[in-house]
Amino acid sequence: MRGLRCLMFFPVMLLLSSIAMGISNFLETKEEMRQDLTSALRQFVLDESRQSSLLDSLTTLHRDMVLTLNDEESHFNHQLSSASLKDTSHISVCLLSPDGQDLFKEEAFVCSDTLLWRCSQQEDNDAVIALKAYANPSLCAVLGHSDQRLPLTGLILCILLFLGMSWKARMSGSAEMSALSIQPMKREINLTPMQEQLMDMFATAPDHTLSKEAICAVLWPKKEQPENTLYTFISRLKVALKAQSDMEIVNKRGKEYQLVRKVKTD
Repeated sequence: MRGLRCLMFFPVMLLLSSIAMGISNFLETKEEMRQDLTSALRQFVLDESRQSSLLDSLTTLHRDMVLTLNDEESHFNHQLSSASLKDTSHISVCLLSPDGQDLFKEEAFVCSDTLLWRCSQQEDNDAVIALKAYANPSLCAVLGHSDQRLPLTGLILCILLFLGMSWKARMSGSAEMSALSIQPMKREINLTPMQEQLMDMFATAPDHTLSKEAICAVLWPKKEQPENTLYTFISRLKVALKAQSDMEIVNKRGKEYQLVRKVKTD
């Protein structure tokens, strides 16, 4: 179990690295979208044909209001390179106040830098116009635009490692619980040292099952033809268990012995 705890370090580090990489790629994509909006807004401001339509729309713009230009009015979306921004973006326009403050308070998933454009609506009156672009692409669109292949591979591998370790820990825990269930019983009955040794072997064996060859190899490694000795040894152990415990040894197919609990009958 201690070895499993040490190995848990690797999937945990893989999980954290994958999450960090996924977040980094997501934020990088969001920054690319912000730059795309800013670049497209700058092209819009520098386009003289757009300036004339913008000036026409400013005739109704007051100092304390924000004007939203849809795509039909600005054709702003044509300047964007990211397809995920084209259907959800718009431009907001306002007049800059004398103290240099704009009126933009809209919240969006991604927004451009604020650009200032000085225009002359009247010969003696220069107006400073502030422009800002906004977009609200879906989370799926942003994730699809960002490169999440490596983080996703890491997460899948991490899940597989966790499942494998969970299964290993469950199997180890079952073996330990089975072994522990036999230990108290050993202290309650009188056994010879060799009988206790065999009980320890049963406790740690899968399904508490041992082959005759495995028993002979451990208890009588140097004795030739120890089968007769084994039969006598098992018979005496069966008698001790029957008289002092609820455990018994059963013969399986004449080749193996299994330690089991007696079936209680009413």
